[in-house]
Amino acid sequence: MGSIQMKNKCVKEYYKKLKELFLNMNYTDGKYLRDFRLNLMEYAIVHPDCTYDELVEEFGTPKEIFCEYVGAQDPDYLISCINKKHFRKWMGTGIIAVGICCVFIWALFYYSIYKGSRHDSINREVVIIKDFDLEDNENEKE
Repeated sequence: MGSIQMKNKCVKEYYKKLKELFLNMNYTDGKYLRDFRLNLMEYAIVHPDCTYDELVEEFGTPKEIFCEYVGAQDPDYLISCINKKHFRKWMGTGIIAVGICCVFIWALFYYSIYKGSRHDSINREVVIIKDFDLEDNENEKE
C-alpha cells in the first residue's frame, strides 16, 4: 500500500474531499477509507487521464459515498460514536480547565512568596560572644 501512490490530481482531490467528511474516524472508518482509496487507485491505473467528473460518474460524489456509508451503519454504533466524541470533548475541556487551575494556584503561591519576601532583607552580622568570666579566669592565672 505504501509503494502505490495516487498520481492523478483529480483522484487526490476526490479522496481528500471524502476523507474530510469523516470527522470522527475510528478503525472501521479508516478501514473503509483505505479500501475505497485502493478502489480509486485501481480506477486511476486503468484510466490514467480520468477527470473529477468521471470519478463522480463512476463512484458518486464524496457526499453520496459518505451518506451511503453512514446509512449502512447500525444506529446504535453511530450513537456510541457520537457519545464517545462528546466524552472526549468534555474530557479534553476538563483536563485543560484543571491545568489552568494548577497554573493559577502555582502563580498565586509564588506571588505570595514574592510578596512576603519583598520586605524582608537578609542581614549578615557577625556577633562574637565572649564569656567575660572565662577571660577573667585566664587573666588571673597569668
